Amino acid sequence: MVKKIIKIALWVVLGGMFILAGGAKLMGSHSQVQHFAQWGYPLWFLYLTGIIEVGGGICLFIPKAQFYGIVVLSVTMVGAALTHLRAGEMGAFPVPVVLLCLLVMLAWTMRHPPKKNEEDHENT
Repeated sequence: MVKKIIKIALWVVLGGMFILAGGAKLMGSHSQVQHFAQWGYPLWFLYLTGIIEVGGGICLFIPKAQFYGIVVLSVTMVGAALTHLRAGEMGAFPVPVVLLCLLVMLAWTMRHPPKKNEEDHENT
């Protein structure tokens, strides 16, 4: 039961966060454009990242696509963490690392369906 609650909470929180963050990139938010330019990335990469984040966030709400969303978003968070490290932005570095950990936690909740006797034990 607890595992199911954690899974649902992670779906909602992570899905919503990635959809919002990706949406800001797709709308060409001034701060996002400045950050990507500061990091030396071309403008098209901002929009590609936005598409990946929105698409991955949506995938988190679709059970059959959830695993793919987790993989794509995890790779994106590794890239984000490395970008912050390379830019010396130690204050921003923990954000993608925490998101990556939460994505891994979500993947873990998907791993093994509860066995019959575990379900019985949880319900008592």
